[in-house]
Amino acid sequence: MTKQPSPWEQLRPWPDTDPGFRLNPDGTARFRHAGHLVDVLVRYTTEEDRTHYSATGDEANVIVFASVDVGGVTVGRSWWATDWSNPHHMHDALAYVLPEAVGEAERTVDKMAAELTKIRATRQGELSTRATRATPRGARLSSLALLG
Repeated sequence: MTKQPSPWEQLRPWPDTDPGFRLNPDGTARFRHAGHLVDVLVRYTTEEDRTHYSATGDEANVIVFASVDVGGVTVGRSWWATDWSNPHHMHDALAYVLPEAVGEAERTVDKMAAELTKIRATRQGELSTRATRATPRGARLSSLALLG
């Protein structure tokens, strides 16, 4: 079985076939969109992809994935199946996945912030901040004196 060449390993002989961005040798790239870093991965579709991502038709031969991470946690994702050989389709795929991933990341962070606010408003949340509350030095020493 011969290894299928990666799309980014193939030469683009005409300038009009350039999608306007470059990928690393492993098919990845990083873009800044709306103040967020977005990691992009482009890879060939598989039969499983065609089922899972509803990538139908022969023209969808690659999938463009985008993800936004905050502190090592992925908070936004997006994908688009497209045709590698058509630079307009590749450009459109990138134009779709970048704002979608950023939008999902912002919605996720907003939900997390609202949930954190709700937790802090509860009795359990108030107790959980006890370790971070400033305690006057004198009060701490007098508490130790009572124990001794």
